[in-house]
Amino acid sequence: MTPRRLLLPALALALIAGLIAGCSSSSYDPNAAPTSDNALAKTQVTRLFQGVKDKDTAALGELLAPTFQLQRTNGVPVTREQYLADLPDLSSYTLLPVTGLRSGDLLTATYKAKIDFIVNGQKYPGTPVPFLSTFVLIDGSWRLVSHANLGVTSTPAKK
Repeated sequence: MTPRRLLLPALALALIAGLIAGCSSSSYDPNAAPTSDNALAKTQVTRLFQGVKDKDTAALGELLAPTFQLQRTNGVPVTREQYLADLPDLSSYTLLPVTGLRSGDLLTATYKAKIDFIVNGQKYPGTPVPFLSTFVLIDGSWRLVSHANLGVTSTPAKK
């Protein structure tokens, strides 16, 4: 083969090797201690609740990771597609202290939220309940991977 004919396969091989190396790199260090980042956690959680309140499916579509899972207090799991197709009616919310822990591209938020909302036609009163939300940084944007309402199942308020 001539040097010119060898150049193209060599460049293709270098490109593939670079892509593989880039895809396998991560800022995750299992030995690194997480750092507190309450402000970042509150910002991301606010994006979720405000998006739901505004019924902004475009903003929520950007926030929710493709593998997003919601665990409702009644034990029902909800996928990204199911959630976006049937958002709860959220009339108001108040976030109580949000605690965020970050390790590289991962962020967890624990908090209580006082929310007035309707899910599947059932109205729930604004009693503070605990939540757990997990975010991952993908291509420079925080994406919500999982969200759990950890409140005790209560009787819905009367309509």
